[in-house]
Amino acid sequence: MWTLLFLIGFLSQTFADEIDDSQEEMECFSLQEDRCPNANITFWMYTNGHPRGFEISQNNIPRHEFEPQKRLKVLIHGFNGNRDFTPNAQLRSKFTDLDINVISVEYKKLAREPCYSEAVDNAKIVGKCLAALLWELLENELVRNEDLHLIGFGLGAHVAGFTGSEVPYKKLEHITALDPAKPLFLGLDAARKLDPTDANFVDVLHTDVLMHGLLDPQGHVDFYINMGLTQPNCGPISKMETHLCYHNRSADYYAESISTAEGFIGFFCPNFKSFATGDCKPTNNIELMGYYVRSEARGRYFLGTNKVPPYAMGLNYENLDRQVKGRTFLNDELMETIFKKKSS
Repeated sequence: MWTLLFLIGFLSQTFADEIDDSQEEMECFSLQEDRCPNANITFWMYTNGHPRGFEISQNNIPRHEFEPQKRLKVLIHGFNGNRDFTPNAQLRSKFTDLDINVISVEYKKLAREPCYSEAVDNAKIVGKCLAALLWELLENELVRNEDLHLIGFGLGAHVAGFTGSEVPYKKLEHITALDPAKPLFLGLDAARKLDPTDANFVDVLHTDVLMHGLLDPQGHVDFYINMGLTQPNCGPISKMETHLCYHNRSADYYAESISTAEGFIGFFCPNFKSFATGDCKPTNNIELMGYYVRSEARGRYFLGTNKVPPYAMGLNYENLDRQVKGRTFLNDELMETIFKKKSS
């Protein structure tokens, strides 16, 4: 029952609050054919020498831009986003400044408000077309698999998963999921959403597990920042904009992880209940979250943040907030039910 309540609340609040009568009506559609290339899906390359980007395609790959071989980050926006929105806004320039090539996926016509259910349908085809492009790069030795890293936000995290399952004859090396989307993915089997089999290593950041993001672990290693419940200085817990802030904060944390001296360091807990009750204490079983995460990391890790940037706290666990009551719009009884169910 609680899962249905979350889904209904998400859909009704998000769409009703943000669409008014004066807005031009948008046509919602699911792609009927899964052929690639697709006019609704484009790919934009950004390099240290081309910070404003240029379009590439499966059939038009400028070899010289990939020579010599460099690391390649693929950034995938979420619902109602585009190639300049999260996670691109937070990450793209940081990567190009490090002389790392970036491909930003653009599929905004397939994932715009209020067309969420259609966006979920279309995500599979976006993943297929991205896989076709990446396979061309891999087959032509323009990028090495070990240098290829997909970073997807929200709905884009599942696009990354679908991409991994579509690349032929090879498993992608690395996928990072930034608060992977929950609505219409909750309860689905692994083949219909992001899961650890989609790449050799999948790491996940959770920042809004009660509204936009999934609570259950989705990767080889899952980091729950501030328990994944609330993030600091985002606004009143009753406002939808506050949860959008929680959701987007996953990309902010990842961006900070690239250059922080303190580091986002989580400690292992087997489940939510052990963390919330205080049974799980900080030990030497710790992992660094974000850009420098170890590919051997496994399990669930919990960490807090500072209230203002810089957010990283290193190994400081003195003031961890383990309270679940009174932190969200949900009543305490429902919160207890949720975490009882997720105690395993």
